[in-house]
Amino acid sequence: MAIRNTFKKYERLKREQHIDTLFRKGKAFSVSGLRFVYTLVPRGDDRSPVRAGFSVPKKKHKKSVTRHRLRRLMVEAWRQNKAEVYKAIPEDMQLQLFVIFTSTEIADYNTVSTAMQAGMARLVEQQSNDA
Repeated sequence: MAIRNTFKKYERLKREQHIDTLFRKGKAFSVSGLRFVYTLVPRGDDRSPVRAGFSVPKKKHKKSVTRHRLRRLMVEAWRQNKAEVYKAIPEDMQLQLFVIFTSTEIADYNTVSTAMQAGMARLVEQQSNDA
């Protein structure tokens, strides 16, 4: 199955129960103003090997316009580069991932994309080390 550069509804991490578990039991690391919180769970009937969520804290960026823009940039960077992460996940497992924008500066797409690629490379590296 070819991986398309989309971010469909079934690829989004939305359930409060999953997010709570992720933040309680997940592992985390930071790369250039992005914090990645992740965990591997059994896949079950789910279509997607990765479920991802994105957030920009109101405490660091007061204006909603800025928060939404930064979140859209993160989603776009994820969407364009997610293929490497999808290949690294075992068939029977699902990666639940939450990316938080921790920098106080308003970044442009190139900065966000570079940080996202570095974080994704680290995720792939950690998945290969765990396997």
